[in-house]
Parts: sequence; structure tokens; C-alpha cells
Amino acid sequence: MEQPLDDLTRRHLAKIVDSSDDAIVSKDLNGTILSWNAAAERMFGYTPAEAIGRSIRMIIPEDRQSEEDFVLGQIRSGHSVQNYETIRQHKNGSRLPISLTVSPIYDDHGVVIGASKIARDITERTRLAAAAQEQAAVARQLADIGVLVASSLDQKTVVQQVIDVATNVTQAEFGIFFFYDGRDEQSGESYAHTVSGAATEAFPAFLQPRVPPLFAPTFHGHDIVRLDDLTQESPFGQNPPYDGAFSGDLRVRSYLAAAVKTPSGDVVGGLFLGHSRPGVFTPQHEQLVAGVASWASVALENARLYRNAREADRLKDEFLAVLSHELRTPLNAIVGYARLLRAGVLTGEKATGGLDTLERNANALTQIVEDVLDVSRIITGKLRLDVRPVELPLVVHNAIATVQPAADAKSIRLETIIDPRVGPIAGDPERLLQVLWNLLSNAVKFTPKNGRVQVRVERVNSQVEVVVSDTGIGIRPDFLPHVFDRFRQGDAGTRRSSPGLGLGLSIVRHVVEMHGGAVQAASEGDGRGATFRVRLPLMIVHDEQMPEHREHPRAEKHERFTAMGQLKGVRAFAVDDDADALGLLRTVLEAAGADVTTMSSAQDALARIAEVKPHVLVVDLGMPEIDGFEFIARVRASDNLAVRNIPAAALTAFARSDDRTKALHGGFELHLSKPVDPAELVASVAALVRRNPKHASNVSAR
Repeated sequence: MEQPLDDLTRRHLAKIVDSSDDAIVSKDLNGTILSWNAAAERMFGYTPAEAIGRSIRMIIPEDRQSEEDFVLGQIRSGHSVQNYETIRQHKNGSRLPISLTVSPIYDDHGVVIGASKIARDITERTRLAAAAQEQAAVARQLADIGVLVASSLDQKTVVQQVIDVATNVTQAEFGIFFFYDGRDEQSGESYAHTVSGAATEAFPAFLQPRVPPLFAPTFHGHDIVRLDDLTQESPFGQNPPYDGAFSGDLRVRSYLAAAVKTPSGDVVGGLFLGHSRPGVFTPQHEQLVAGVASWASVALENARLYRNAREADRLKDEFLAVLSHELRTPLNAIVGYARLLRAGVLTGEKATGGLDTLERNANALTQIVEDVLDVSRIITGKLRLDVRPVELPLVVHNAIATVQPAADAKSIRLETIIDPRVGPIAGDPERLLQVLWNLLSNAVKFTPKNGRVQVRVERVNSQVEVVVSDTGIGIRPDFLPHVFDRFRQGDAGTRRSSPGLGLGLSIVRHVVEMHGGAVQAASEGDGRGATFRVRLPLMIVHDEQMPEHREHPRAEKHERFTAMGQLKGVRAFAVDDDADALGLLRTVLEAAGADVTTMSSAQDALARIAEVKPHVLVVDLGMPEIDGFEFIARVRASDNLAVRNIPAAALTAFARSDDRTKALHGGFELHLSKPVDPAELVASVAALVRRNPKHASNVSAR
């Protein structure tokens, strides 16, 4: 009963093989053909009678005979050859590309006795790949040309280059007309050019200035426009662009045009081919004009991007100059007063004033660094919000309290008007305070003495609107559209009247937009004040109990250092390659009662740590040879259990969120950014020690 089933199976398999679109051939280990299906006959031209019994080498070109030696060698060793792309030869001598898969055939004892070969014709795929490569090569050439064209500083050169390309690739009998509805930087007029001798007849001079406004609507969303016999069907509706001088004869009997578009799809120009005979254009002409118009679009866009890049480069250089100035100004005060205090020149009240100046300028430096870091977080998409219900009037009052001293110094009156109907919003209280602080500090900074700054908070439908207005110097009309741009300042250069990096308002816009709101600026011009309007959505549902408000880090309210004795009995181990930073660590921690061991080398610290047996580690991240990350990794991998479990804080100038994440994943329990407030440092060290039950008794909870 089994034999007929085997015969049926064999017949089915034979039909499958014979009906395959791929050539399926079997051969012995000498390369002699044993079977040859119908697809092999179609592919190579030999009938089964002609092929079976002959060597497979008959379809292998002379220059590829070595391939068969390689294939047979693989088969004899029991290996397959998969998807091998090569060339084989038809009976008529023509060559065709194929993809080849060869597998060994085994007998009942597992011995290789031959091979089965599947060949697939990849002529069409090869043709498409070659065409794609050719198109890619053309695209690269056009892109290279576009880059060269865009290296010009003005669009007129780009337009002329487009005309030159169009002239070179078209035939002389066609009139070529190109217009670009951009504005000449000198004259302010649109670019419109007629080229080639025939074009003078095709496009009269009077027509040129009228084409840009009249022609663009005729595209109606199409990239190609083709019309024949314009005397019968004009694209210009009831107002054909000719006058009595030509007795109604437009001279152009047919035209072909392609749109020049912006990346957003707006038509800003067009490239025409015109001829005095109707029906003269072929599909090849369509491809030609479409290709040149597409190239023109790319070239003009590159020119625009180049100008923008030049402007960005200028702003970058300007920003670096301003940053240098803003850093050097507080540093000058810090260095000067530090040296005067060290020399003993300042005593009594003057010494106290000098210390106040040092702290004030150190805070100014910290603010500069925070602004730059915020911009970095915005650019990389890593600025995060801690969203919670927020009473905006409370945030406004805190922001006003922060800028009040600066306003008092200039006798500026701060007015507040708050709508009692204002409800809570969902937001990050610290970031919202940053927004209000930036707007208010700008208003105070740019308002002269005895001026006025008003803050109005009111409910407008489902939004809360905060309006900060002043009677200050105002905003120039030409600068108003750029007031929220990063690095932009209205008074750049060495004659700047106000300090700052030009980052605050760009941060304001980004933070407000992250809250789902919007911010606008308005000014009637120089000397007429400015108004900033922030709109934020109200909460739909909110809790009755509001969380405790947290101070913004820029509030410059630091706890007075009263940590004497807080770390009594604690052995602290500090590691930092900077001598001044290490000295400050020792001074602060010893003032709090700690027994401090300091090391300037991570290698030396690793050698001493078991001997010192510290309760806590404070380690810098950026150190030569062995940095803080490697140091803590070695500590956590120590064979000594007491060393391995020492709590550690990273104290570092690497303050990005990535650095914090890396430090915490690497084995540190805390990440503290330099400069750190002494009270915060002591509190953090105390908290670390309390985490370890063995040492918690050394630190009293405060």
C-alpha cells in the first residue's frame, strides 16, 4: 500500500519542480547534469534532451569557469552555496544575471553523491538596481551642484545658475523663461529672466514682470502644467498678458512649465519651455523641465539654508563674545575681592561688604551656568517637568519677592493685580517660577529709574493669563519677531546697555509651551515699554489640598551655615584632584565636626580606604588616570565588605542629567553639583551616614 503513495508523491514533486519559475537542476560530483526542469529550458535555451548528460559548464561563461570548481569543492565538503549572484550563458550566447543556490545531495548512508541547483533570473532586479544607482548618481550630482550654488551669498546668483543649467540642457529652438518670486536684496523686485534667442520671440519683454503673479495660480497643486495653442485656451483667464502692440498674438502657441516650490509646497517660481508650434512637447521634455525645476527648488532652498547658517554662525560668535563678557565680569569681582581679603586690605565693614560681593557674583556665575545647562537640556529634549497642582498667584508673589530688591534699588514701582477667580493649573512650580522670574527681572532690568512694572493675573475662559508690562525702553519693531530666539539680543556688541546671555526668553517660551501654553511679546517701539503675555490652561479637576510650595533654585536664598557639630564623630573621606576644592571640602566638613581625610589621587585613595575605615565618601568625578566612575566601581567590587558598603556622594562639575544618572547607576548614592552650598553638603553627608545602621548613631537627626 505504501508504494503507490510514494509514486504519487514523486509525481507531485516532479510537477512542482517542473512548474517552478526558477531553474532547478541536479548534477553529479563531476558536474554532469542529471535533471533539467522546464524553467531551466526557458532560462538557458537547452531542452532536457540537449542538457541531461552534458556538463553544467556549458552554461558557464569562459571567464567564470573557476566558479564551478569552487562550487563543487563546497559540495564535496558537505557545504551549501546560498544566494550567489553571478552570470550564466544562454544557448544563443547571450549572458544573463542569476542568483544561485546549490545544496549537496546525500545517499542513504549520508555520503554526498551530487548537488541540486536552483537558479533565479535577476535580470529585472539588476536593471532596476542599475537604474536606481544611475538616479542616485544624478541626484548626487544635482545635490553637489546645489551645494555649490548655495555657497553664493545672494539668491540672484542661484537664479542665474538655474538659467544656465536650463540653457545647457534644452534645445535652441525652445524659448526658456524662468521666474522666482523671491526678492532681490537691493531692488526688492522678483527675479524673472528670459533666456535663449528663441525666448525673445516666445516671451515678449512686457510679459516678464507679469508672469510671477499671474502664472503661479495656474499650477493648482500640479507640478507640471502643459497647454497647447494659447490663442484658444489661455491660463490667465479673462486678462491675457498681452497688449495692442501684438494685436492679440501671444506668439507662444504651446508651453510646458514646472513649478519651483518651497519644502512646504508653496509655489515660488516656475520654469517654462515655450514654442511657436502647438503639440511640440514630448514626455522627454516633461522629464527635462521637471528635473531642472526640481533642481532649482533644491538649489534655492540650499541658498536659504546657507544664509540661515551664516546668520546662526554670526549669532554663535556673538553669543560666545557675550558669554565671555558675562563670565569675566563676576570673575573680576571675585578674584579682586578675594585677593584684597587675603592681603588684609579690607577689614571690618569693608571686609563684610567684600564677602557679600563674592557671594553675589558667585551666585551670578551659577545662574549663567544654569541658563546654559537649561538650553542644553532643551536642545537635547531632556528638560523634564515635575507636574503638580500649582496656585499661580503664589508663584507670582514669590517671583516678585525675588526681584523686589533690584526694583527698590532703581525706585521702580511693582504693581500686582490678581483675579480672585483664578484657579490652580497643572505645572512644575519651579519651572513656572523660573518663567515669572525671567520676565520680571527683564522688566526691571530694562525699565529706567522711577519706572513702573505691572503684573496682572486673570482668568480668561479656560486659561490663566499672566501679563507682565513695563514702562521701559521697549522693543524695536525689527527685533520683536526674534525676541524669543535663542542667543538673540536687541543690543549686542561692546556697547550693550544691559547684561545677559540672551537665553532667558527662549527658555521662557520653551517652558511655557511644555505646559501647554503660549507666550507673546508686544511693544509699540523704542522707549514705549513692553508687554509679555503668558497663557496657561486651567486644571479641569484639582485636589483641595495643594502641595507645599518649593523655592526656585534661582531665588538665591541659601540656608545660613549653622552646621557646627552636626557631623561630630563621622569619619569622612574626600577625593578630588583639585587642591582648592579639596581644601573647601575639608574646611566645611571639619567645621561641622567631622574627622576628614583628603586624597588628591584616586589611586592613593583606593590604597588608604581600608585603613581609614570612613563612614562616608565624597568623590569628584573628573580626575586623571582613575576617574570617579572607575573609583566607585572598584570600591563596590572590593573583597572587603566594610569598604564595599561605604555610602558615597559624587561632588562634581559634571551637572547634566546624563552625568547624574550615570553616577547613580555606577554606585553613588547621591549626585551633588558644584558649586554646592556648604549647608546642603553637610546635610547630604549626614543623610548618607544615617542610611547605614552601623553609623547612624554618629549623626543626630536634625
